[in-house]
Amino acid sequence: MVRFRRIENRDRIFFLTTNLARGVTYLQPAERDWILMAISEERQRGSFLLFGYVVMPDHLHLLLAPLQRDLIRIVRDLKSKTGFQLNRARGRRGAIWQERYFDHILRRVQHFWEKLEYIHQNPVEAQLVRQPEDWPWSSYRHYIRQGSPPVVPDPVELPADGNTLLWPAPWR
Repeated sequence: MVRFRRIENRDRIFFLTTNLARGVTYLQPAERDWILMAISEERQRGSFLLFGYVVMPDHLHLLLAPLQRDLIRIVRDLKSKTGFQLNRARGRRGAIWQERYFDHILRRVQHFWEKLEYIHQNPVEAQLVRQPEDWPWSSYRHYIRQGSPPVVPDPVELPADGNTLLWPAPWR
C-alpha cells in the first residue's frame, strides 16, 4: 500500500473524512452521539477549532483547524477514543475505523463554504432525511440559527471575497 506524506498538518483549515472499517456495522443513533461527545471533549482541550461536522451511519466529515496538536494526532486520538468506546459497547474487538483518513486543505474562502455545504447536504444526498436540519448529528442548525446542534461550531469570520486565500501563499 502506498503511503502518502502529508504536506501540511497544522496551520490550515482541513476538510476531513474518515470511514468505518470494512465489515463494521453502521453507527446507531446513540453511537453517533458518543462520537459527537468525543469531538466536543477534544475541542474543549484546545486541540482544534471546529467549523462544521456531520456524523453519518458509515462515516464522519469534519471541517477543522488544528491548534495545539497537528491533524495526525487529532484524528488518531478521536478514532482511538471512539473506537475503544464503540468496541466496548458492542462487545467486540478490532478496528472500528479504516486505518486511513482523507483530508483536504482548504485554500480559498469559497472552498470553505463549498465544503461546509457539502457536509450539511450529505444526509440529504444519502436520502436519510429530506432537509439538512432534520439530521441531528450535524452542525447545520447552528448556521441557520434554528435550535442548537449537539456541538456548537466555533465562530467563523471570513472575507466576503470567495477568492481570498485562507492562508498566506509563499509564492505570492
